[in-house]
Amino acid sequence: MAASSGIGQDGAFCEQFQALLNESIPDCSPAEVQGMLTGLVCAGETDDQFNSWGALLVENDPKNPANERTQDALCAFMAMTHKDLGGKDFRFRLLLPPDTDPVTERTQAMAQWCHGFGAGFHWNGLVTPGRLETYAQDAINDIAELAQVDTASAASGDDDALIEIEEYLKVAVQLIFEAVEASAATHTH
Repeated sequence: MAASSGIGQDGAFCEQFQALLNESIPDCSPAEVQGMLTGLVCAGETDDQFNSWGALLVENDPKNPANERTQDALCAFMAMTHKDLGGKDFRFRLLLPPDTDPVTERTQAMAQWCHGFGAGFHWNGLVTPGRLETYAQDAINDIAELAQVDTASAASGDDDALIEIEEYLKVAVQLIFEAVEASAATHTH
């Protein structure tokens, strides 16, 4: 699945993004990083606040030129995610391996995405889930549960179920983003 309508769904972007991550964040998959950036966006962080959240992903090592490339890519990806979630055309997409990859790999990437989302969403502690609408709280809990899925038990027959879960996650993230924005507007006035 593509991260936005501007990114091809053939897996090339995912592979290029992984190559970039390998320079600075070799232990993270593209799915986990996008999940984390999406969680940060839903929690109210923006790309211009990199000094606040950047250490969550990248070491502050000015001697490593790869870190600057990674920082630029993360900020651009975060800005794109914020734009996709803030738009009314539902352009947001999960960055997961293409449907042609084995279901176990796609399930693992989905679980990594959910784990990253939870880490990003809860990182700054600015959002109190109890203040959100029940449907947003439920979506946050569902994402946390999906982060714990047993990827080893995924079978080729689970392909349709995985596609449904991916679609659910897109809607859930949109609902969370909108609920947090509405809650922030209500509690700042």
